[in-house]
Amino acid sequence: MTRLNNSDSELAQELGDFPEDDLDIVFTPKECRTLQPSMPEDGVELDSHVRDCVQTYIREWLIEMFHAALGVPHHFVVSQQAGPRQVPGLPEEASRTTLTSSDFDLRSLQPDPRLENLLRHLSPEEFERQNEEARRTNRHAELLALYPAVDEVSREARWTTALPELPALVSYVSFLNRFDIEIEPLFACIALYDIKERKKISENFHCDLNPDSLRGFLRSHTPSIDLSTQARSAVFSVTYPSSDIYLVIKIEKVLQQGEIGDCAEPYMVLKESEAGKTKEKIEKLKAQAESFCQRLGKYRMPFAWIPISLTNFFNLSTLEREIPERATLLQARRLSERSLSSEDTYPVSNFKTISLTLNTFFKQEGDRLSDEDLFKFLADFKRSSSLQRRVKTLPGTLKLEISPAPENLGYCLTPELLPVKPFPENRNRPHKEILEFPIREVYVPHTIYRNLLYVYPQRLNFANRPASARNITIKIQFMCGEDPSCAMPVIFGKSSGPEFVQEIYTAITYHNKSPDFYEEVKIKLPAKLTEKHHLLFTFYHISCQPKQGASVETAIGYSWLPILLNDRLQTGCYCLPVALDKLPFHYSIHSPETPPIKWVEGHKGVFGVEVQAVSSVHTQDNHLEKFFTLCHSLESQVTFPIRLMDQKITEAALEHELKLSIICLNSSRLEPLVLFLHLVLDKLFQLAVQPMVIAGQTANFSQFAFESVVAIVNSLHNSKDLSKDQHGRNCLLASYVYYVFRLPDPQREVVKPGNIGARVAEVFFCLDTCYSHFHEELALQMVVSTGMVRESVFKYAWFFFELLVRYDSEKQDNPRRSRFSDRFKDDITTIVSVVTSEIAESEQAEKINISLAFFLYDLLSLMDRGFVFNLIKHYCNQLSNKLNSLSTLISMRLEFLRILCSHENYLNLNLFFMTSASAPASPSPSLSSQNSSSCSSFQDQKIAGMFDLSAEYRQQHFLTGLLFTELAAALDADCEGWVSQFVQRKAVSAILSLLSSHDLDPRCSKKEVKIKIAALYLPLVGIILDSLPQLHDFTISDARSGKGRTGNPEEEQDSAGAINQNVALAIAGNQFNLRSSGISLVSLVCSLLCPDTTRNLLICFLWIMKNADQNLIQKWIADLPSMQLNRILDLLFICVSCFEYKQNADKTFEDKSRDVKARLEEALLRGEGARGEMMKRCRIPAGLNENLRWRKEQTHWRQANERQDKTKAELDQEALISGNLATEANLIVLDMQENIIQVGNAECRDNLLGGVLKVLVNSLGCDQSTTYLTHCFATLRALIAKFGDFLFEEEVEQCADLCQRVLHHCSSSIDITRTQACATLYLLMRYSFSSTSNFARVKMQVTMSLASLVGKSPEFNEEFLRRSLRTILAYAEEDADMQATPFPIQVKSFMTSVAFIRNFHIEMCLEQVLDLGRPKIAKGYQTSPDLRLTWLQNMAEKHTKRKCYTEAAMCLVHAAALVAEYLSMLEDRNYLPVGSVSFQNISSNALEESAVSDDVLSPDEDGICSGRYFSESGLVGLLEQAAELFSTGGLYETVNEVYKIVIPILEAHRDFRKLTLTHSKLQKAFDSIINKGQKRMFGTYFRVGFYGSKFGDLDEQEFVYKEPAITKLPEISHRLEGFYGQCFGEDAVEVIKDSAPVDKRKLDPNKAYIQITFVEPYFDEYEMKDRVTYFEKNFNLCRFMYTTPFTMDGRPRGELSEQYKRNTILTTMHAFPYIKTRINVIHKEEFILTPIEVAIEDMRKKTQELTAATNQEPPDAKMLQMVLQGSVGATVNQGPLEVAQVFLAEIPADPKLYRHHNKLRLCFKEFIMRCGEAVEKNKRLITADQREYQLELKKNYGKLKENLRPMIERKIPELYKPVVKVHSTRESFRNHSFRKYDAQTSSQST
Repeated sequence: MTRLNNSDSELAQELGDFPEDDLDIVFTPKECRTLQPSMPEDGVELDSHVRDCVQTYIREWLIEMFHAALGVPHHFVVSQQAGPRQVPGLPEEASRTTLTSSDFDLRSLQPDPRLENLLRHLSPEEFERQNEEARRTNRHAELLALYPAVDEVSREARWTTALPELPALVSYVSFLNRFDIEIEPLFACIALYDIKERKKISENFHCDLNPDSLRGFLRSHTPSIDLSTQARSAVFSVTYPSSDIYLVIKIEKVLQQGEIGDCAEPYMVLKESEAGKTKEKIEKLKAQAESFCQRLGKYRMPFAWIPISLTNFFNLSTLEREIPERATLLQARRLSERSLSSEDTYPVSNFKTISLTLNTFFKQEGDRLSDEDLFKFLADFKRSSSLQRRVKTLPGTLKLEISPAPENLGYCLTPELLPVKPFPENRNRPHKEILEFPIREVYVPHTIYRNLLYVYPQRLNFANRPASARNITIKIQFMCGEDPSCAMPVIFGKSSGPEFVQEIYTAITYHNKSPDFYEEVKIKLPAKLTEKHHLLFTFYHISCQPKQGASVETAIGYSWLPILLNDRLQTGCYCLPVALDKLPFHYSIHSPETPPIKWVEGHKGVFGVEVQAVSSVHTQDNHLEKFFTLCHSLESQVTFPIRLMDQKITEAALEHELKLSIICLNSSRLEPLVLFLHLVLDKLFQLAVQPMVIAGQTANFSQFAFESVVAIVNSLHNSKDLSKDQHGRNCLLASYVYYVFRLPDPQREVVKPGNIGARVAEVFFCLDTCYSHFHEELALQMVVSTGMVRESVFKYAWFFFELLVRYDSEKQDNPRRSRFSDRFKDDITTIVSVVTSEIAESEQAEKINISLAFFLYDLLSLMDRGFVFNLIKHYCNQLSNKLNSLSTLISMRLEFLRILCSHENYLNLNLFFMTSASAPASPSPSLSSQNSSSCSSFQDQKIAGMFDLSAEYRQQHFLTGLLFTELAAALDADCEGWVSQFVQRKAVSAILSLLSSHDLDPRCSKKEVKIKIAALYLPLVGIILDSLPQLHDFTISDARSGKGRTGNPEEEQDSAGAINQNVALAIAGNQFNLRSSGISLVSLVCSLLCPDTTRNLLICFLWIMKNADQNLIQKWIADLPSMQLNRILDLLFICVSCFEYKQNADKTFEDKSRDVKARLEEALLRGEGARGEMMKRCRIPAGLNENLRWRKEQTHWRQANERQDKTKAELDQEALISGNLATEANLIVLDMQENIIQVGNAECRDNLLGGVLKVLVNSLGCDQSTTYLTHCFATLRALIAKFGDFLFEEEVEQCADLCQRVLHHCSSSIDITRTQACATLYLLMRYSFSSTSNFARVKMQVTMSLASLVGKSPEFNEEFLRRSLRTILAYAEEDADMQATPFPIQVKSFMTSVAFIRNFHIEMCLEQVLDLGRPKIAKGYQTSPDLRLTWLQNMAEKHTKRKCYTEAAMCLVHAAALVAEYLSMLEDRNYLPVGSVSFQNISSNALEESAVSDDVLSPDEDGICSGRYFSESGLVGLLEQAAELFSTGGLYETVNEVYKIVIPILEAHRDFRKLTLTHSKLQKAFDSIINKGQKRMFGTYFRVGFYGSKFGDLDEQEFVYKEPAITKLPEISHRLEGFYGQCFGEDAVEVIKDSAPVDKRKLDPNKAYIQITFVEPYFDEYEMKDRVTYFEKNFNLCRFMYTTPFTMDGRPRGELSEQYKRNTILTTMHAFPYIKTRINVIHKEEFILTPIEVAIEDMRKKTQELTAATNQEPPDAKMLQMVLQGSVGATVNQGPLEVAQVFLAEIPADPKLYRHHNKLRLCFKEFIMRCGEAVEKNKRLITADQREYQLELKKNYGKLKENLRPMIERKIPELYKPVVKVHSTRESFRNHSFRKYDAQTSSQST
């Protein structure tokens, strides 16, 4: 092989060869809270166990660190110009535009700046060169620095193990107390108690709050006062906050004569503030107290106490709500050993700072001093507050403050009185940390030296003692011998005294022979204990009264307790006998039961005492004691036999006993095992690697030690009380292996033989290379293990793997290949094989797989890499053979590979700058060991092969090849549902994380290096292209979510028309051009990838295209066939939609109603053979949205709830980064398109032009930055200049879409965007004119685009559009080459007409798009069927979004009628509708579309009816969609009429499948008619009149508005008032409250008035014969009536005899429902009813209601009773009865009223008859409990009938005279009772 060429050699030297060792061993000093670490006392020779413990606690942490780390933070620079588009609001003038604006003079406007070089003559090549130079400037170098990070398992994540536990603080207490009189010194003792657990949970805190004057009383008894005893504030730790925790303060005083009650009496009756005798008494008492203090100052007596509940401080409700999941974790917390991790502790914010002031203390009862009495009292105290009233209290003041302890509380002391950092020197009183006694076991290993003993005297029973002993105290001493001088000063002193004392006295209960004690004696245990150490208890009687020559103390008994029993610390509860005589010599070597001494009660136990230790030295566990003792017997010189508890062990039995103790280690209690875990594991590992010679025999403990370690690991993992990390690893073991573990130390002294009199153990260690020996031994034991041990080893393999890779810095110089023995390599191979098998069979396969991956990851840094690669290969092959589930297999291997590929030297491992032709055929241990050839030239190899994942590639680039293979398998996986999506997401994320690491690695920042790296990933391009059919189509998903392409996020993307291209092709019957939405025929298959996975895969593709050698990319493109290039364009199309800037990215998309285009698309895609099937397959991806199931925490643009806590600056920064990402991604897409156009072969270039244009048009429809738009428009202009002829002749549809996009940007508020769009639009028209000498088609497309954009985009601003039109005019005027042509004139005429149309559409927008068809516009559109159709589609879309489904359907019916008119002109086929006449049964308004005829236009004219919707399939699609909308709107009868037109067409085409579907829909519609009937609710109608000059053309115009059902008058009134208030100002709009005629002379000319009246459909009597059903009475409505009551004197209401009514009938221009929701009123009629006619009308209505309720089927009893009650009920009888009395009581004097009188009489007659029928019908319907109600109704009916009978039976004689034949012509109108006030009619009659 040849050597590297110069450039590659330089790169290799710069990046560095693969380092021999990329691992550092770092010793990190252990953090120490105190100024000096806690250590045993100086000058004492420590035994081996204590020495090992101390060494473990103070030694440094050992951490392995790698040289190179790719996890560099995101450092990138974002440019403001590439940020998201900012669209300012409308100018103030534009927002106040009135409806009368009609200025179309564009010359009055100032044009925008023009592009200087637009009109210059440039060659296409020069044009492209300039564009490329502009695009290459100011680009982001690191694409993925802008992309959100992916979730991955990294090396750093594995290292996020918490340090071993260290102390922390919880709560801080400070207080001040005093009594009302101060006569003597008092002393406080504070502790925490949990009454639920019945346990004292803290040690005592002693505090002296006496003033100096009282403290002086005790000066003779306190020779020195240490600063540590003067603390008045303490820090308590509470692991488990609870409402059952109390802070108990006990008050003691100096002993004096008398009971506690006698001593407390002065405090209850005297006050210091009182004068006179009280003051004298106080002085006397103070003198007595001073006397007692001088004599009895060192003795105390109980005095008072007070409990304080901590419920309020803990704020328990908040704690329980916020951290319920931490209960298990917090079981292992206490003050001295708490985690540094803040998430493991209760938040400080959940603790309240409270300040208390208490005014009473409880008097202490002498017979209730024990803890049991205290717990009982507190429990009763919590249950009942009345208990406090029954207890004697002392007046006093206690001020207490409890607050959360700050992190750095200065001047603080630990429980051992060690100063805590920081510890300033200028403070007077320190704070004290108080040790917590946890209520449950603690599972945190010891990390500091602590050796404390607590002694609790409990009870003494001297009731039967012979001599008198009443005032009893106990002197407690810690002795190191029997001589009195052997008392050790290790007892912690109380307040205001020495720090340590030799003795301490218990408090005295006056005259009590059997006292209880509550004293706590805290002792600092010596580090080295012997048999001489013991506790000595001396019992004294104290004489309170001074006696001449008598001593204060009288010894009355003695007892002792040895500290050690069989060399083990004694703890627990003891009941000791008390000796009466002085103790004999050598008493301490015996237990209190043995010496021949005179005892109280004959050697019976009379003294109860409890001893507890808090020690990190003494294990207090038999199994651990035995194990440590035997281990140390091997390490130090001992004499056999050795004593171990109650047995003696000889040298011969040592090996057996040690093995037995190793086996029994796992039988020890979990708490001590965890506390001494570090030391236990260290000892076991020491035993595992160092064979020993005992009594001349070699003893090997390796297997026993290993199995014990396995058992301990298994126990810790299975314990529910111990926490695990996110990977399921036990946190204690993880902390140990990462920070504490050391390779066993071989430097031990050899133990030499002993000497005289005893046989000394012949024990020595075999010195060996410890590092390799340990690893080899551990690997061997893992291989040879069997049974349960083997199962546990591989179940928790992570721990043993971490041990195997712990590194010895001393062996760093050894070459890799000689660093480990062959035996070790064989063992490693076996281990990997076994673990791989476990992965295939274990339930915890995923965790084991990750552990193995990290193990091999570490081996790459320690061992020969060729060996490790073989292990990886073996793993992959073995796993493939074991696993049956493909998805599980791929997932496992992917997780495995992604961890390996995160290695710091991943690129070097893959030989990334070796070409496929020259790299070695197998993985190499290091780069320097290979003679490589050059890879800088691509000419000597087949370029296309570089983009394929070949076998050669997989050999040369081992890890990358494996990863790509898994990616390809994941994309091809035949899985369903989320399993497949999960595997695919994992595969793509692995690749993306690698590329991100390259972008963020400073070593890879140079362009040449990036090119080499990108070449390594070229096969990924081929994989992505092969998976194109599986990619998520963001264009479809955006459409489904209602996302807008015109700038409005509420709208949906559309092309030049309102129908999707899929639908357009289906309508047009196009079976060839199947490129829809940019997706080619090949890609129209089911999309399997979720959106996030697709996005990640696409960003990888763009990264490669950006960083790869552009010459290579161009050569690759040049060799590709047309089909492959089309696939690349399809991929680029998806990229554009995928990386669109999401302006409202953090907003969760809501499910919106599907718009009319989607519905029409569904209707069209249900059939049509293969075309329909393909288009249905294209639709499938909409259902595969993963909703970010797997990566919710990573996608910052998806999660709204994660953004709530971010600042505005952070959100702005994220938006800026997102904008930069969108810009850079789209610029890469633009670069690729330029490459395709420039280097694509000439034969397929024309075919590619359409695809390129689709991508560009799509990008213009997305939200883009101004930077990208500038370059995109430049590329478009280059395309127009280079391929103008082909563009205008072949790509007609693309040209139409392009016109719409460009026109949209012409209305942009951003100057630079508007300038670019104007230049592009002008160039488009110019080349169109030059190409065809007529740009009619472009004019039509621009006009249609304008119509389709109406009202769809709030940023489509009129002023900016007019300015753009003016700019285009300026281009035409300045274009010297075109001045000789008619082009400038045509441009001017066209721009003026466009401005005219836009003005009217602005008018429509101001009307909330309610009036979507003004006469001028409608008439203009009728001359352009394409424009009219587009307009109708937009209206249908608007109506659908407003849920006006009927109006939307009518728009489609009109569109279908328009298409029918066009088809009838082309050909005459009997199955087609005969124009719009055939649609009359659907809507009479459809005749409007008949204006399109031969005399108006010709279908053959260029540009007319050239749309893709004028076809039979398009007609069927429109009608089917209209039928669906009618069905949605509840107009099922109309569905039948629609299908009457559709069915003949389907029959003619023999489309029986669609016929089946059609008839099923008809059946469904008819079923709905039967089931719903009159339950349907149709529209509500209102008359709206506009008055005032502000309305312009609307002044004095009246409309009928159709509103949704059950719309109330205030609703529409509020809406219209608010809308026009925004147009004219809130103060300028007024709503007229009544419906009376409006007199304009009384109106304010500066205001706009709106009159709104509710109207009802009106029908003549003859119409009612045809309008039978409920539907017919609500369909095809054009006449409406409203009623206005009035009286002749002007009042609206009056008496019955003077109440008139005006009925106004309105006739509208069109019938409802229509394509609009409001229609002009064209005719108005008014009729006035006289009072008696009003009464007739009312009675007829009542009678009709009764008849309907009586005859209703099925009967409705409630409705019947409601109507009946309103007719005959007692409370309403006056209604009908009063009407009858007013109009029927007397015969009218005016003969003209005879007939009205008779009509009313007949009405009442029918009314009373219907009432009787209703009463009888109700009788049959009522239940038993309504009989009384029925009787009441019948009674009321009888009364009403009797009262009406005389008036009903009275007839007018004149009406019954013989009929006289009249010969004159009868004029029915003049005999009619209505007097018609119609001006036109009255003029005719006159």
